[in-house]
Amino acid sequence: MRDRISYLFSRIFIGRCGFDELSRFLMASVPVPLLLSMLLRKTAGGYISMFFFAVSMVLFVWSVWRAFSSQLYNRKCENDHFLSSSTYHSVSDTVTRLSQMKEYRFFRCRTCRTWLRVPRGKGKIRIDCPKCGNSFITKT
Repeated sequence: MRDRISYLFSRIFIGRCGFDELSRFLMASVPVPLLLSMLLRKTAGGYISMFFFAVSMVLFVWSVWRAFSSQLYNRKCENDHFLSSSTYHSVSDTVTRLSQMKEYRFFRCRTCRTWLRVPRGKGKIRIDCPKCGNSFITKT
């Protein structure tokens, strides 16, 4: 049964874009306006709640539409533009830093604002920025 479902989905997505990073980002952002819609239903009134509900549905439909689109080149260009945007990099960098916080401490270079990763528990150490050469001493 499981193989049949996998086969069915593989047949459906032949010649389709599938869920790329932009589609996944859109799908992951659907709960935010949906939750706002539910929270504001009683307090702010119906129009604001309906607005946030509509935004969440637009994000959901847009994500699914992108996944089933057969215009591969256009969807690839949109995804490449999204991946090169600062929004994607700031979100993905934040997620990476949060996942590594147990083993590493993160500092920002005071000159060029680059994130620097240092192992935890090394005491006072001198950190050299590889990008601009600035150095500073801090406790890990």
